[in-house]
Formats: sequence, structure tokens, C-alpha cells
Amino acid sequence: MVITVQCNTRHWSVLDPAADDAIFYARGADAFDAAAARALEHHRRTGQHSTVRVEALGSTIDALHIGG
Repeated sequence: MVITVQCNTRHWSVLDPAADDAIFYARGADAFDAAAARALEHHRRTGQHSTVRVEALGSTIDALHIGG
């Protein structure tokens, strides 16, 4: 599973394929922490690997891998 932390003009959002809607944050650190917690929970629950991907300023990086 890939959970994306995305920077937009005025906020950060967490896009989780298991959730219906994005979750918005004022600070990138808060968004990343929430995404990391979701990725860890997914790995604990399913045993499958999880990735937190950060998209900002036209660039993308896989910032965290849990499992696999």
C-alpha cells in the first residue's frame, strides 16, 4: 500500500487508498506523522509492506518503507 503526503498551496493532505477522502493538515510534519501511523497500522494488520510517499514542489520521494 502507498500512502501519499501531498503539499498543495495552503495545506498538506494525506491520501490513503483505504480511505474515502483526503485528510488535510496545516503542517507537513503532522501530515507525515499521520501517514506513517497509517502505514504502520496497515503493516501490523495485514503483514503487507507499506510506503509513505511525499509529493511536494513537483517532486516525489518514497520517504518511508515498512516491511518488505
